[in-house]
Amino acid sequence: MMETDINEAVRATAPAAPVTVSERKAAGAVAHKNLSIQCLRGMAALFVVLYHASVYSGRRFGDSGWATAFDGRFGLVGVAVFFTISGLLMADLIQRTDPWRFLAHRIVRIYPPYLLAVAVWLPIVALLGIRSVGLHLFSLMLVPVGQREYYLGVEWTLVFECTYYVALFLIALIGWHRYLNRIVLVWIVVIGAAPLFIGWSDNLLYPFYSIWLSPVNAAFMGGLLIPWLASKIRIPVGTGILALCILMVMLPANPMVARWAAGAVATLFVLDVVRIDVPQRFLVGLPRLGDWSYALYLCHVPCILLLYQFWPSSSGVGAAWFSAVATALVVSAGFGILDVRMYRYLKSAVDSAGEEHRRRLVNMYTGAFVVASLIGLVIV
Repeated sequence: MMETDINEAVRATAPAAPVTVSERKAAGAVAHKNLSIQCLRGMAALFVVLYHASVYSGRRFGDSGWATAFDGRFGLVGVAVFFTISGLLMADLIQRTDPWRFLAHRIVRIYPPYLLAVAVWLPIVALLGIRSVGLHLFSLMLVPVGQREYYLGVEWTLVFECTYYVALFLIALIGWHRYLNRIVLVWIVVIGAAPLFIGWSDNLLYPFYSIWLSPVNAAFMGGLLIPWLASKIRIPVGTGILALCILMVMLPANPMVARWAAGAVATLFVLDVVRIDVPQRFLVGLPRLGDWSYALYLCHVPCILLLYQFWPSSSGVGAAWFSAVATALVVSAGFGILDVRMYRYLKSAVDSAGEEHRRRLVNMYTGAFVVASLIGLVIV
């Protein structure tokens, strides 16, 4: 998501479901803090890039130094923050936007840049023989169908995101979005009890029936609850920053517990960010990186793999690592500019389309998403 989405969370004009005044004020804080949220998105994307640059460095060059410095903590926190911000924005949008417009905006936000990135990357992969590729329709649809071949190396989070969007659409369709906080609280209890029945598993490519039970969802659920938390519970400013520091130093060894911890910490951290005023002169380009964060997320693994593919071992692993991160940032700037413009155009097209036409297309997408997810249960 980018700045346009954040502003949209406040400016949407469709009738809102009944929510308390305090919750509206808390959700409306997103508008006042849009630069802070953008900075946080940029930071989260950079965390993921640092982690992947280190992981692939170890695989390519057999060097563990960079992987030790920027290990799984960076990827864990980066993804958790992304999900929490998404949950915060969706909590407001689903109340203010009619269900079909809500999901239509999400569709044009996620799929066009993703499919464009895949279309550019596939010929390069085939030409260089990096790995065998083929057409994987379920992968391109970003539906939860378990273990599948993916193209960019980051799609598992997009599968979660698209599943959230479809679920929120269906919740709003039956009028339950006014009970969203209660639904989330029940969801938390169910996930907490799930290990008693299905055991622990940190496989990130879940089928449709179990994706809802993953602790990965903790971050998104926390984001959905931020307006309620801000209005009902007094949490001192700085709690999230302190919690983040503790998590980075004392990450739980159990990956499932770590997911829960990252979700809780990301929730507190995002809550801190939307309440802290940071002078714009101290933001040092992070808002722009936030605008390009989705583009960076999509393109950074291909950039890293390409650079490492041609990097001579004699030139040093450290230089390769820095070059990979820099390349990803440079490419994401160009891709990000295109992404922002493309989304503005497509969002405008969605808004100007006839209501009946928009509803028909969104219903078709939802039906295809659900059917494909159910078919995946049979062929897993």
